[in-house]
Amino acid sequence: MRGMHRILAGISFSVSTTMAAMFVASRFPGMEIPFPYWIFGFCTPLCISTPVCIIMSRQAEQKRRLNDKLRAALVELQQLAEVDQMTGLLNRATFLRRLQEEQDRQPGTCLLIDVDHFKAINDGYGHAMGDRVLKAIADSLRATIRSDDLCGRLGGEEFAIYLRNMPSTQATAMAERVRQAIEMLDIAAADGTHIRPTISVGAAHADGSASAGPSASAGASADQLLQRADMAMYAAKANGRNQVRLAA
Repeated sequence: MRGMHRILAGISFSVSTTMAAMFVASRFPGMEIPFPYWIFGFCTPLCISTPVCIIMSRQAEQKRRLNDKLRAALVELQQLAEVDQMTGLLNRATFLRRLQEEQDRQPGTCLLIDVDHFKAINDGYGHAMGDRVLKAIADSLRATIRSDDLCGRLGGEEFAIYLRNMPSTQATAMAERVRQAIEMLDIAAADGTHIRPTISVGAAHADGSASAGPSASAGASADQLLQRADMAMYAAKANGRNQVRLAA
């Protein structure tokens, strides 16, 4: 419909400008234009402009469609570059970059999550089952945290979350909800057994204020914040797994 409007507008412009020029010329003394010339003056731009406008309209429509495909391809490429293909979460590089950006803007708490005994799941049930477990955990993480929080897969069975503008006390409670949600998962294996994964979670808060002490990780880089969360996570594992530990 939009293309038809363009065609009609182009034809109308061509015919009307020609007829207007003939009308102006006919007003001068001795420039009377016979009626057959008026017919010729109407039909000629009509016959010429119609195919030209149709071709140009089709070219414009093809260009628009190509631009739409190009934009869609660019969006897809960006997603491929930023998203972990198995889980749909942010990949490591993107998570670290956005984590640093968020730290520069506002305080928050980083959760580092490791799936307990994941090697035993891979060895006992196969990598396909291990992938199913990782996908189920990723879905659970997305469903538990807020929509504006960052969530990524750093690699293997390791995930990370950045809870925007959330103090450590509330973040610890959120981490516990995340842990409980994973603990509730029940994934059926091909042999009829059920896998109930658990996670160990380390939490580290980034205050972002100049007056904050070392425990608030003021001005810390994303890597430093993750390192503190990683130490807390390993403390959770050393203390029996399936628990949340807050970095000192």
